[in-house]
Amino acid sequence: MKVSNTRRIAEKLMQIMQIKEVSSMVNVIITNNIAANSIVPEDPDALRKEAIVIQKEMPEYSVDRVMMLLMIEAMVGPYLEPQPEVMEFFMKWIAAESKVFDVAEFNKNSYIKNIDFANQSNGDYELRYHDLSPYELDIYNIPKRIDELCVDIPRVSCFTEEFKYPVIFQKSINSTWMSVSPNEVFTMEKPIKNAKGKVLTLGCGMGYFAYMASIKEDVESITIIELEQSVIDLFEKCILSQFENKDKITIVKADAVEYLRNIEDGVYDYCFADIWIGIEDIAPYFAVKEIGRNLRKTKIEYWIEDSFAILLSSSVWIEIMKTFSEANKMEIPPLDESKLTSSDKRKENYIHRLLSDVEISKPEHIDYYMKPQNIISLIDRTDIIF
Repeated sequence: MKVSNTRRIAEKLMQIMQIKEVSSMVNVIITNNIAANSIVPEDPDALRKEAIVIQKEMPEYSVDRVMMLLMIEAMVGPYLEPQPEVMEFFMKWIAAESKVFDVAEFNKNSYIKNIDFANQSNGDYELRYHDLSPYELDIYNIPKRIDELCVDIPRVSCFTEEFKYPVIFQKSINSTWMSVSPNEVFTMEKPIKNAKGKVLTLGCGMGYFAYMASIKEDVESITIIELEQSVIDLFEKCILSQFENKDKITIVKADAVEYLRNIEDGVYDYCFADIWIGIEDIAPYFAVKEIGRNLRKTKIEYWIEDSFAILLSSSVWIEIMKTFSEANKMEIPPLDESKLTSSDKRKENYIHRLLSDVEISKPEHIDYYMKPQNIISLIDRTDIIF
């Protein structure tokens, strides 16, 4: 990579550096707090009274939404209060991306409505319901990216009454293994909509994608590839038996990557890949991506691919800053290598190779290469192996 030493590029880098640092902090505070704790109002009545007063100045938002925003503000306020303009910027965007869900509407979801998770178990696994308390904060979708600023806005939600959603509980680790939470529902919307014809899905999970695709008239069949026999047994015994279109489903016990590698392009009309736990599990994404990008007749999509691209944009940023600093003999604080995992190092190395021929001579080039969708396009066009 080459980065030109111009005043406009230096100004652009400084602008991004300042806002990106705050953006990362806001995301960590909100997402980590919500993941680690049940964030609920200590005194809902008092919070509502406060929200009623404030809502008069924010008529575009309901009282319930203002209640949620007050809880978010309480989380980030101690860190952003010294910068009121920054605080206002982030709260404005968080408010725009926040949602207050209606339990009755969510319960109309066909999977949640028709698949019973009460009092069923198989081996180490148990089907249960998890509940979100009234006004408990949750992350309902991947972050909203503001491309021109390289800022990511967490998407926060709540329900106004208790909401129960299905989970699989693993007894040996005393923890939830998988769930059909609002986040799962929203991040699956696009692939469910796009599935048609003969469908291949890599990974079984709770069968949410398979079920939602199976009830579509334009889906002829669904082949599920799953390696773990215990997952297959659980799915067949407790979940598949409840599918109204179970005749559309075929389960194949196999390694998903190897199966995809050996299929003939066009045998399936559509493929949905979902064999990773989350964005921290990026190696399986690349393993599938490196095969899938060669498919022409089979349309393939990847669960939370936009989240992977947002994650990789941080590596792109490091590569740009490192190149600019080295070229201009600027001293920047070195990365603490001791804190980098092997996955982190692989990401940095991959991005370094991916961008090796890139030349940034205008500020707009920085915007282009930091944009998640453009990172995906670069990965689609390269033959570099992760």
